[in-house]
Amino acid sequence: MLRPLIKLYLLVCLGVAAAVLFINYAFIPMFHERFSADVREGYKGYVFVLTDYLERHSGAERAAALARLQENAQERFRVLSQADVARLSSKEQRDLRAGKLAMSLDGKDYYLSLRDGTVIHARTVEADNTDINVIAYGVVGLTTLLAVIAWVHFHWRDLRKLQEAARSFGAGNLATRATLKKKSNIYALAQQFNDMAERIQASILHQREMMHGISHELKTPIARLEFGIALLQTTEPEAQARQAALSRDVRELDELVTELLTLSQLEQGATNLVLMPVAVGELLDSVAASVANDVADRQIELSVHMADAPAEHICDPRLVARALLNLIRNASRYASHAITIRAEAGPDETLRLTVEDDGPGIPEADRKRVFEPFLRLDASRDRHTGGFGLGLAIVRRIALVHGGEVVLDRSALGGARFVIVLPVLGVEAVV
Repeated sequence: MLRPLIKLYLLVCLGVAAAVLFINYAFIPMFHERFSADVREGYKGYVFVLTDYLERHSGAERAAALARLQENAQERFRVLSQADVARLSSKEQRDLRAGKLAMSLDGKDYYLSLRDGTVIHARTVEADNTDINVIAYGVVGLTTLLAVIAWVHFHWRDLRKLQEAARSFGAGNLATRATLKKKSNIYALAQQFNDMAERIQASILHQREMMHGISHELKTPIARLEFGIALLQTTEPEAQARQAALSRDVRELDELVTELLTLSQLEQGATNLVLMPVAVGELLDSVAASVANDVADRQIELSVHMADAPAEHICDPRLVARALLNLIRNASRYASHAITIRAEAGPDETLRLTVEDDGPGIPEADRKRVFEPFLRLDASRDRHTGGFGLGLAIVRRIALVHGGEVVLDRSALGGARFVIVLPVLGVEAVV
């Protein structure tokens, strides 16, 4: 807020300064005739007395009279020569010929013609009021600052509400709306945001419900296929091979539908978190044990580090274990020799769960895209080497429903490094 406030305040100050300079230096020439008439009316008595005084002292006495006048006046007086008079502007000369008090454009010089043709020049000596001017302009600046702060405060408050609504909506909370008062300066913008959010939410929910429905409906025919294949058991080697291939395809289809249902439930928020204090060490040991054989079959070393981990953390152990399993299985597809799992305490009592490998890694340009459903960066990978493309999407959703995030960067081992950051949650919190 401070930077926009300073910019706005400087802009207002520059505008005020420009206006003051324009008024001080441009208004007198622009309205010279009016100012001259007002000055003549205001100085009428003064001019009468000055004229009478100087005309009663003519010749050599006039110089002494001017000297005495000089001693008792703020103005500086002198008698102009003909050459000096000739250098005056045409307007000033015209006023002198008409017997009027002539005034320069800047309002500091006055010219008075006596009856004998002598022209007296008086120059106003302004008092040094610098301190008063500084105080006056300081008051103007302070008042302007207070006005700017008041305006920016209410405007910025509403912008922050809109920003928070946009951030929450972008994080997946599709029910978020910006609630501003009608008198707000950005009320119309907030309404446009709410209309946009309403349409996006309706579209996304429709797609999620459709995917959830399709996935759910596929479960029944898959179960019938598995039952039918089981009834077609035969002793013929060729038929047995075909049945085994069909069984693998059906199991793979069942796994895909299960993944789709899991992702759909996480995205819809239908899966309530079952939060409980979880022993971090036991959670990692159980996850590592469940994949130990698969990793060993690939001749990959799996190491677990928990020296810096907190003893307990409140989370949903089932979902967090699922996220870790997905990351380990993803790493095992591309790791050359080693996979490392690490748990450690992060800032603000967060729990950081890291899975990294020594594989080829993921290009920086593709690191945000890997969490998209059904995405395979290498088009040559089939479902046997690259999975269904849903594992990382599920990991991201699990982190989000916990209020956390997943960070992907390059590992010190040379491959990919996934970090799940889980904040502190209360046992009563649910999605």
